[in-house]
Amino acid sequence: MAQLVLLCFFLTGCSYQVLHFPDKNTSSYSSNHARVSSVPASGYYRVRSGDTLFSIAFRYGLDYRALANANNIDAPYVIYPNQKIRLKEAKKATSSQSKSSSQVSSQTAKVTPKPLPSVSRNEPKKVATKTTTPVTKDIKWAWPVEGEVKRGFSNAGVSSKGIDIKAQKGDLVKAAADGVVVYAGSGLIGYGNLVIVKHDDVYLSAYAYNERIIVKEKQSVRAGDSLAVIGGKGTDRPLLHFEVRRDGQPINPLDVLPKN
Repeated sequence: MAQLVLLCFFLTGCSYQVLHFPDKNTSSYSSNHARVSSVPASGYYRVRSGDTLFSIAFRYGLDYRALANANNIDAPYVIYPNQKIRLKEAKKATSSQSKSSSQVSSQTAKVTPKPLPSVSRNEPKKVATKTTTPVTKDIKWAWPVEGEVKRGFSNAGVSSKGIDIKAQKGDLVKAAADGVVVYAGSGLIGYGNLVIVKHDDVYLSAYAYNERIIVKEKQSVRAGDSLAVIGGKGTDRPLLHFEVRRDGQPINPLDVLPKN
């Protein structure tokens, strides 16, 4: 009987990628809330195992396109451990792009997401040409989890760059729109187990403090697909921290989510 129980547990655990939420005393439970990090004085970031171009851009509030251009990285944006990524030039380009985007409607057109690899251990290969994705239709946003917004958006200092949604224990975190998973891991301090979804060339959404992640990078998802099991931060759980980035910059998710 004991062997049967162990076998069932093993088979269940293999059905999804299990990333346990770290203990509240670990570094991922830093006193800092989920926030955009400042670009280091050196202006560079050294790639770590598990990083993607998108997670680096997300960490510093940069547009991934500007980051790719600043480092001559073509699609599909392959990066390598110990590679030095130039941040300062990307920061300038992102600021310029953000100003330009503020002059157009927040209802940005949707494109078909393409799978993107994370860190590879092989030497980089040159890509002959860059590809652009055609604009098709508007993004259809949906709430990632049902519940009350316990903490609103603030773009001042290191305040919340998204919203905190109180949910129910065991709830599944859902994709807020169609897209592709471009990061699934726990490498960004202050975010716990984090999933980032790319919706088009402009918009990303992020789902933090998950108990377990049940999707993998490069996986295409539709609005409403399950991404993770609800977690929380410290004793404040179950709770989801949800962010939306436009051209790399945090915006208030309530501006795009449907009204409750």
